[in-house]
Amino acid sequence: MLRTYLGSCHCQLVKFEARIDFDEGTSKCNCSYCSRLRFWHVQVRREDFRLLCDEAVLNEYQGNNLVAHHPFCKRCGVHVFDRIDMPNGTGYPYINVNIMCLDELDLDAALNAPVTYRDGLHNDWGNPPVQTRHL
Repeated sequence: MLRTYLGSCHCQLVKFEARIDFDEGTSKCNCSYCSRLRFWHVQVRREDFRLLCDEAVLNEYQGNNLVAHHPFCKRCGVHVFDRIDMPNGTGYPYINVNIMCLDELDLDAALNAPVTYRDGLHNDWGNPPVQTRHL
């Protein structure tokens, strides 16, 4: 069921709103960035995500994947979401929302949602990695 969630970083400087359907599932990736963050996310369309603060409160990291933008709070450093410019198999640009930054996370819904594992480490996004226990 589609539900609107409010979310924020640790210090509450970064705030956002996202329409999420946990029945559609969550994702975990084994790329060097996501695995180090233990980034557990849900993918939403850009029109279902709204930043409720000034962009100026964000810094951004961009690694070797030029379509992935990793904004984070300038004050507390929490990584709240990613912006993905290229469709990456979806057919549209999207936002990966860090579900642990949802203010009223329905933990049961998140834990019961299907998880898709991505092999970003080997740039094989359509297949799960061999090892997922650490994600």
